[in-house]
Amino acid sequence: MAADNSFPYTPTPGKLEEFLEKLQGIGVPARIDQQYLGSVGFASSNSRPFIPLMKKIGLLDGSSKPTELYTKGLRGGESGRALLAAGIRAGYDNVFQTYSDAYDRSDADLETFFRSHSVLDDKKVGLAVKTFKTVCKFGNFHPVAGAAGNEDEGGKGDTDEQAELAKGRRKREQGNNTSGSVVINVNIALSIDATSDATVYDAFFAAMAKHLKGLTDGGA
Repeated sequence: MAADNSFPYTPTPGKLEEFLEKLQGIGVPARIDQQYLGSVGFASSNSRPFIPLMKKIGLLDGSSKPTELYTKGLRGGESGRALLAAGIRAGYDNVFQTYSDAYDRSDADLETFFRSHSVLDDKKVGLAVKTFKTVCKFGNFHPVAGAAGNEDEGGKGDTDEQAELAKGRRKREQGNNTSGSVVINVNIALSIDATSDATVYDAFFAAMAKHLKGLTDGGA
């Protein structure tokens, strides 16, 4: 029996999903026991495995009292789904050690694993897998960076690197022009007729120097 409890299962996984969804929208009870299940519409004996399952993934403590994961994970909206995924990983630690993507594995893979790590018969193994996949629907195993305090380290590294590259690019574009002024370069091409008289060239360059000096002095 203890081996069976390592993979709690319910004959009605659909009802389990309905129950967990209901808990997200009603008040937090002091304890979740058989009496409570009946009071919220789940009095069937098929609902009894809900309690050991919730303990397995950390939603209830040993006394069947809701935990912080219950309030901040299951009832934490979209941001809480990453926390709940962590609880599922911890509860099914042996599964995730073999399959890091257990939440996305085929039924056949999971059934083989569950069968080899329990004394469940084939029918119960199938139900245990369906139960597992049902709770996985409530977890976000691919949280975006920063969600619920959980960051995808790879994604965060990419984001930081992109930010640094953008920052460097802006600096290169701005250069040392921190005042916000605009620098304009003007190229002027002048030509004179070819001549053998050197005084013509001397006069030309003297005049050009005079005008350039005037522009420089005027802009000072």
